[in-house]
Amino acid sequence: MIRSSLRFRLIVLLVLVVVAAQVATLAMVRIATERSVAAQLQAELQVGERVWRRFHAAREDQLLSSAMVLADDFGFRAAVASNDAATQISALRNHAGRLGADAAMLFRPDGAWQAGFAPESESAQAEALAPLLNRAEELGYASGVLILGGHAHLTVVLPVMAPEQIAWVAIAVSFGDAYAGEFRALTGLDASFARVEGGKLRLYGSSLAGAARADLGSLLAPAVVADGGVRRLEVGREETFLLAEPMAESGSDMLVVLQGSLERAMAPFDALERRILLLSALATGLAIAVAVLLGRGIVRPVAKLAEAAQRIAAGDYTQPVVVEGRDELAGLGHALEQMQAGIAAREARIVYQANHDGLTGLPNRACARAELDALVRTQGGQAAVLMLDLDRFKEINDTLGHGFGDKVLHEVGRRLSDAVRGDDLVARLGGDEFMVLLRDADPDQARRRARQLLEELRRPLELPDARMSLDASLGVAVYPLHGRDAQTLLRRADIALYDAKEAKAGVALYTEGRDELHLRQLTLMGDLRGAIAEGQLSIRYQPKIDLGRNRVGHVEALLRWQHPRLGAVPPDEFIPLAERSGVIRDLTRYVLDGAVAQNARWSADGLEIGLAVNLSAMDLMDDGLPDMVVGCLRRHRVPATRLILEITESALMRDVDYAVRMLHRLRAIGVRLSIDDFGTGYSSLAQLKRMPVDELKIDKSFVVQLREDSDDAVIVRSTIDLGHNMGLSVIAEGVEHPSGLALLRRYRCDMAQGYLFSPPLDGGALLEWCRKFEGVEA
Repeated sequence: MIRSSLRFRLIVLLVLVVVAAQVATLAMVRIATERSVAAQLQAELQVGERVWRRFHAAREDQLLSSAMVLADDFGFRAAVASNDAATQISALRNHAGRLGADAAMLFRPDGAWQAGFAPESESAQAEALAPLLNRAEELGYASGVLILGGHAHLTVVLPVMAPEQIAWVAIAVSFGDAYAGEFRALTGLDASFARVEGGKLRLYGSSLAGAARADLGSLLAPAVVADGGVRRLEVGREETFLLAEPMAESGSDMLVVLQGSLERAMAPFDALERRILLLSALATGLAIAVAVLLGRGIVRPVAKLAEAAQRIAAGDYTQPVVVEGRDELAGLGHALEQMQAGIAAREARIVYQANHDGLTGLPNRACARAELDALVRTQGGQAAVLMLDLDRFKEINDTLGHGFGDKVLHEVGRRLSDAVRGDDLVARLGGDEFMVLLRDADPDQARRRARQLLEELRRPLELPDARMSLDASLGVAVYPLHGRDAQTLLRRADIALYDAKEAKAGVALYTEGRDELHLRQLTLMGDLRGAIAEGQLSIRYQPKIDLGRNRVGHVEALLRWQHPRLGAVPPDEFIPLAERSGVIRDLTRYVLDGAVAQNARWSADGLEIGLAVNLSAMDLMDDGLPDMVVGCLRRHRVPATRLILEITESALMRDVDYAVRMLHRLRAIGVRLSIDDFGTGYSSLAQLKRMPVDELKIDKSFVVQLREDSDDAVIVRSTIDLGHNMGLSVIAEGVEHPSGLALLRRYRCDMAQGYLFSPPLDGGALLEWCRKFEGVEA
């Protein structure tokens, strides 16, 4: 009995020792594991903080690259330069729609709001964007997180250059729960975006839900961001590690709060503890050895996992995470390896997407600009930049749909890539605009290869939906002949592209001096709209002499522009620019109203005289033109019969049917109609007889050097006979020599106009000239 009691006591003692050892072992394992997991979790938070910065920076770069496409778009820059508000807001909405952006705004260079849309008023937009605009003034661009409409937005600001800065453009994308969810999917860590308001955290977005989200939002700010390190708090009834960091690079007071739950991190180790208990019950004698083995089996994998976490935190994704075994730690190691591979793949994909076009797979504008910058830094010989733009691509989108247009762009990108050499670069800059970078190409080679590319594109496209032909225009600039930096080469290639489109030549090489002309045109187009309000425009009047009665028949109103810096700008230069920029209608209204008012003043001074005013092709297409003319005549109480509207022959030939209908509407008002510059528009007799006109005005190119027995004389005499046979009056402009006037009298021309009689005069001077002329002739 004593032996049995001793054995029992020994067994009990041994069992108690083993149990105590196992309990102690379990306690130690639990404590060590919790400490290790806590350290690992803190390390993961540190890693997550670095991953967050890269993730956020990549998102900012992607948004910045997308905004650059809009800022560099030629049509958008032209709309901003010409202050075309409708085109500006359309471009902003279209580009924002493609990006999924919530706001797109345009600001003047001084920071004043100009156009756009956002969940805030215009003044609130300008106030919210002011810090970013100030930083963009210093750095050339800026990005940051702003509060618009009570929500956080990732916002970028870029200058719009043409080539000088003409505006700021801002694009804003919502910055909330979805963004935090993407980061959680990437790293496995919860993220929240908050700002300290009233001593507490106000959440603007979070991957947390329910009680955890509410608890985090109710925390006092010092409890989270007191020392800037990792904090251990209870959030949503779970022990949680938090790391709060300011978004300093965003220039705002927003915080990113990363969270990792200790309970979730410890979950894989609960099963390990049960296994230790089972092994202890089955083999008490091996408990100590098993405990030692298990301890060794725990410490080594954890050390490997911590080492792997540190490598990942440092940005090294090359080494695999190897943890032997099949237990939870091995599973955790496998999960960490998958996370490492996922982070590396996502970073590679982000970098690729930031530098390539999503539709064609070609390098995008940012990548092409970087390649061009690298080339001009290292290129020893010559290279060429080709800017390519598809002709009438908008018609393809409008008639066949954007889906078909995307297929066309994809096929164009493929053909260009197949047609260039291996070391050349093909990039899509946006829309239907492509860039080709040719290495080792002189001007002749660049022009020849550009024509080869054009011929390749002109081959019929065999698409599943249709078979069609394309045409394009290419502008060529050669390094270093046409520029030694990327910006100059791109701008001059773009100018050459415009020249190719204007001349319908297919391919155009940059011509020296066109850059200055281009800049002058941009300046004039930008200043033209304000020229009326600033009093830079004036109206001059040139008399037309009735050759049969030797009297002043009527006068022609001529617009003149005295630019404050460029001096006198000839009408032949600024009228086409006005037509291209859409300002021509404002100029026509200005001339018509001013000239009719002057005619009323002449009438009050006793001079009853007809008045001729020129109309452009765009004016003729304006359905409201007749009402505008009637309103002007009524406003100044001038009879319609005194007004002669001169329309150039080339304008009438653009759309003959519509022009005839418009001429009949104008004729119904009672005004007279004249075909200006007759002989240069290639109109036929069949078209001419349909038009309800009163006069033909012979172009001055046939009159200035008029001599008997010359080709000009034959044309002038034939035109006069043609007009008379059709019952029309004939006027010759550009009369500068008495010999030419004598021939016009002999040919029975009705009226003559030119410097032989008088240069264009202002209203008062013309009144005096007419009185003197009438007095002399009388």
